[in-house]
Amino acid sequence: MSLPNNITNENEKSPAFANYDSRRLSTNSQGENQTTTVLTTLSDADEALAFLETHPHAAAIAAEGAAILEDPKAQRRLLRKIDLTIAPLLACVYFLQYLDKTTLSYAAIMGLRKDAHLKGQQYSDLSMLFYIGFLATEFPTQWLAQRLSRMSLFLGVNIMLWGVVLACHAACTNFAGLAICRTFLGVFESCVAPILVMIIAMWYKKEEQGQRISWFYVCNSLTQIVGGAVAYGASFAPKTGLASWRIFYLAIGALTVVCGGLVAVFLPDSPVKAKRFTDGEKVAALLRVKGNQSGTQNATIKKDQIFATFKDYRVWLICLATMLSSIPNGGISNFSSILLTTFGYTSQQALIMSMPSGAIGVVFVLFSGWLSDKLQDRSLVMFICIIPTILAGAMMIGFDPNGTPLNKSALLAASFLSGTFGAAFMLLLAWNASNIAGHTKKVTTNALTMVSFAVGNILGTQTFQQKQAPGYKSGKIAIIATLSALCFVIVGLRIMNDRLNKQNMVKRSSLSEEEQESMKDKLTFADRTDRENIFFVYTH
Repeated sequence: MSLPNNITNENEKSPAFANYDSRRLSTNSQGENQTTTVLTTLSDADEALAFLETHPHAAAIAAEGAAILEDPKAQRRLLRKIDLTIAPLLACVYFLQYLDKTTLSYAAIMGLRKDAHLKGQQYSDLSMLFYIGFLATEFPTQWLAQRLSRMSLFLGVNIMLWGVVLACHAACTNFAGLAICRTFLGVFESCVAPILVMIIAMWYKKEEQGQRISWFYVCNSLTQIVGGAVAYGASFAPKTGLASWRIFYLAIGALTVVCGGLVAVFLPDSPVKAKRFTDGEKVAALLRVKGNQSGTQNATIKKDQIFATFKDYRVWLICLATMLSSIPNGGISNFSSILLTTFGYTSQQALIMSMPSGAIGVVFVLFSGWLSDKLQDRSLVMFICIIPTILAGAMMIGFDPNGTPLNKSALLAASFLSGTFGAAFMLLLAWNASNIAGHTKKVTTNALTMVSFAVGNILGTQTFQQKQAPGYKSGKIAIIATLSALCFVIVGLRIMNDRLNKQNMVKRSSLSEEEQESMKDKLTFADRTDRENIFFVYTH
């Protein structure tokens, strides 16, 4: 949709949506008339404002949108339509992303290490190389995602490409080939989480975002169930012909390519561009989330918002929290199946025993998403997710101090509990969706978050040293230490968000009720950052 460079004639504005035009914003604060110019052109605003302002039938779609918002049943139907359009595709994408990057863990005990002649730290290095590719391309891929008008097409193409790369793993016979494939897998997967968080932020209210993010993030745990079952079945393949781990890679790669095609065709880029929705439904979808004060999209990269991101100390604390939660992930996601074999289970038993851990993860993620929305409190729920994994790390050390299992059942229970912390990272993503405004700032923050995710996972893969096998004591200690430190960072973030909410409340109190209502509407689609908007409310 092309945007006009400048619309200044008041008579040409659509009266139906004129109250959302933030190009001229008047207030009477401090006892005198003031006029604040927020925007100069529609292209500077959120794309939603351009859609509302330039629509040829503005009055008609305003009436249709208002009718939907005034009818509780119509609102529920609209939300159900949004869920059915967005949630299944996001869930499929995240399911395959996590499964695809953890296939190495399954393949390792299906014969990959022997067939590819891996020695010493080479397995850990392969785990690390995925995140090297991820880290190197996170900022470029987010820049492209913002600049391109078809974000869903960009995502779909990346998914298909990483599906092809995944299938290419089956042809590898040495470390060099696997290293190239793992690096490119990270390159093409780097765009996923930031784009999915952006989509959730533009379609859902803050009190709905935690649960919706849990719907796709739960697929991390589901992959442990499905991936373990598929790998277990493939392990019974005849020993002659193609190795079972090669069949595994080919099957999952083909499934990923199909999913990428579906995303490219069916996932809408934003409420404004959703083909399955009438224009009235688009208006209702936009206005139902106006209370977020975070808008939808803007293809213009704004340098001031980039600088604002780097100056926001909360963003750096989010990055630190992400890195601390990712260090255990880098170890557990790649070594969980191997650890089970060190506890005294066979390779086939280890594959099937990853399934209960996935089931526990499903419960924690879905419960955490629901509870954090109900309480509107992300930080408190994070502690519920983190503490069981800290206890699991302590049990692994206590019952297997030197690679000689003392209690096989206790170690299995610890393995089942080791993945609950993943729900805390899911809540950090929900925190980004709820607490960051300004499209460029959101993109930059999400990119920084995923860079921290990659750095943490790189460090995590190296905490499990081959020279410490089979005990891997340093990896277990790292789980306890990093998650304990994460608890303190979460408390700091909560305190800062509370302080900013109080500051905004004081600023709003200097305006009359009429001025507050007028400014709040005008800032809804102005594409301003959260720190520039006194009506923005931070979630704990």
